[in-house]
Amino acid sequence: MSSTVARPFARLERIANGPAGIALVGAWAFAEAIFFPIIPDAAIGLLVLVAPRRIVVLFAALLAGALVGTAVMYALSLIAPGAVESMLLALPGIDEAMLATAQDTVAAGDPASIALIGAGTPLKVYTYAWATGPATPLALAVGAVINRITRIGPVLLLLAALGWLAPGFLRRHDRLTLAVYASAYVVLYAIYWS
Repeated sequence: MSSTVARPFARLERIANGPAGIALVGAWAFAEAIFFPIIPDAAIGLLVLVAPRRIVVLFAALLAGALVGTAVMYALSLIAPGAVESMLLALPGIDEAMLATAQDTVAAGDPASIALIGAGTPLKVYTYAWATGPATPLALAVGAVINRITRIGPVLLLLAALGWLAPGFLRRHDRLTLAVYASAYVVLYAIYWS
């Protein structure tokens, strides 16, 4: 049995420390900003847990992916708002009430209005509301950065701290750590989507 199979964190650490980690996080953030229903903290959190020194690089990739995805979603929402609304309503956890609330939230055009700590309205919903409302793209870009910092940053810092403080424990119990991590996200999304 190879050491990669024996120790899952070894492979995750190689991914986190290389271009694959940057590409994974950036692509996930891009997709989530448009259509993917699971936010990128599911991937970046695990990578930061095993390689906490990469938090800044990986978070920069997340922000870049989210901003490009937000720009694409904004353009699509301007071009075909009905199609985008239908796509959003087909995603789990998004309903017409959420769209209406997002419209009200961004109506004043304040980037800080979409700051979010914990679960809540997805960035793609705010982007759609922004595009179909009175706000400008620049304010949306600032809001998207604020949203990703407030929504993903606190958990990411907690996981990085855990990775710095207990690397030996985590590696000795990597399978258990992965099981707990995956279970937590399954439970969180089951609650959020219900």
